[in-house]
Amino acid sequence: MIDSFIYTVYYLSFGMILLLVIGGALLAVTARNLIYCFFGLVGTLLGVAGLYYNLGSPLLAVMQVMIYIGAVCVAIAFGLSLTRKKGEEGVKPLDIKAAIPVVLVVTMLSATLKSLSGREIVASAHKIDESRIGWMLLKEYLLPFELISILLTVAVIGAITIALINRRI
Repeated sequence: MIDSFIYTVYYLSFGMILLLVIGGALLAVTARNLIYCFFGLVGTLLGVAGLYYNLGSPLLAVMQVMIYIGAVCVAIAFGLSLTRKKGEEGVKPLDIKAAIPVVLVVTMLSATLKSLSGREIVASAHKIDESRIGWMLLKEYLLPFELISILLTVAVIGAITIALINRRI
């Protein structure tokens, strides 16, 4: 009885996260306003992090949130806030061709979920030692990690500079 409850909660959480990914992707592709597109991207990336966590990889989920939402999306938000002009409505609506990849992804994910419905779920994923990965990031891969952070900082400074130059013209 408890096992069936756990399986039900697992499938419900997976389905809700999948809806967040699909809904965010649809919003990012079809919204007229760039801000709504941005929120759709953030929702999709957050849903992907939830899928990583649900599949038994909490370290990958945290890295997804830190890198893509915490760094890339913040840089995009700075770019949006600095380059928009007063009265700008956003981009024109996309035609049906833009929704085709989203429909294909939804079809593949639903087929995958349907094929998984007959299988048993492993109660606990194989546990990996995340401390080794952390030590590798702080020792062996510290230079590339810091170079990426400097690159993102330079990109934000470049976006600010371009925005200031465009406002003066």
